[in-house]
This record gives sequence, structure tokens and C-alpha cells, in this order.
Amino acid sequence: MDHCVECHVCHQWYDVTMNSGVKKCCIKCYMKEYRQKNKEKILHRSKEWNKNNKEKSKKSTRISEWKKKGLICENYDQVYELWLDSTHCDKCGCQYTKKNHKDMEHCHTTGAFRGIVCHKCNMNMLDKKKPTTNTSGHKNIGYNKLRKKYEYRKRYYGKTRTKYFKTLSQALCWKYIMLLRMKAGQFD
Repeated sequence: MDHCVECHVCHQWYDVTMNSGVKKCCIKCYMKEYRQKNKEKILHRSKEWNKNNKEKSKKSTRISEWKKKGLICENYDQVYELWLDSTHCDKCGCQYTKKNHKDMEHCHTTGAFRGIVCHKCNMNMLDKKKPTTNTSGHKNIGYNKLRKKYEYRKRYYGKTRTKYFKTLSQALCWKYIMLLRMKAGQFD
């Protein structure tokens, strides 16, 4: 099996013609090398595009920010048009100022768009956020991304004890065994 000459990983490689001839490298390594050689050319091109397309640049930046924050909708262009046309808060009716700027309001659990509101109204709206530590849906059991394992966390006698498992079913079994031991008066 052939490997990339640069990273020595078995990626899909291409015969890339360089000044020194043909070498086998993956597309990731080729693009990395291309970007390093043509930094100024790429930067100039992107600055030129941003200068010629200011409105498109603002719109795409705003929409990508909303997506990162969790907005999910069918027509982002329509939401952006509402954003541009909005002069007063949808909830309290106040006019937007530099201190009390407009925010896009959405549900943090479903991602549904709710409206364009002022910053104060947005901060005062309560939302039941999904717990970040417990992604399994079971109390005291969560998924540890760093270890790539499920963890059972429980506080006993002032100390937090953590045990790691490969699967969710193993963690659930351990949890119920511990509950039975606690009811029986045993604890290890």
C-alpha cells in the first residue's frame, strides 16, 4: 500500500508534479504546501473579494455566526432580511441603541428562530439549556469526549467518585448495581 511522502499516512494520494518532478502526496499535504507558498496571493485575493462584495461578506459572516450559536431554520436569507429591516425590539418595542443592540433570539434546545429582540430582552429570556455534562440522558452518567468513554459520577460521603465504561449499557448496569448495594447497606 502506498503512503503519502509528506505525512506517511495511507491517504488517497495523487501524483503531484512539482519543480523537482513527480512525487506521491495526499491532497491535504499538497494543499498545505500550496497555501504556504502562496500566502500573499491568497490573502490578496480574499481582501479583493471582500472589498468588492462587502454586503455578501457581512451577510455570510452573520449567518455563519448564527449557525455556530445554534440557529436552525429553513431560510437563513429571510431571517437576515428580517434582521436588516428590524428597527425595534419584537418583545418590548424599544428602539435599538449602541448599548442595547439587536440580537437574534432562538431556542437553545431545538434551534428554532423566535425573533429579533434587544439585548436586554435576549438576556432576560429563560431557556432550559441541555446539560453539557450529561449527554446520555441518564442521571450521573455522561460521555467523556477526551477519554472517549462513558463515565458514572456520584458523590459519596463528601467525595466524588468517577468510574469509566466503554458502553452506555455497562455504565447503566454499574449504576443499578450501586443503587442495589446502597439499599442493602453495602458499599465498597
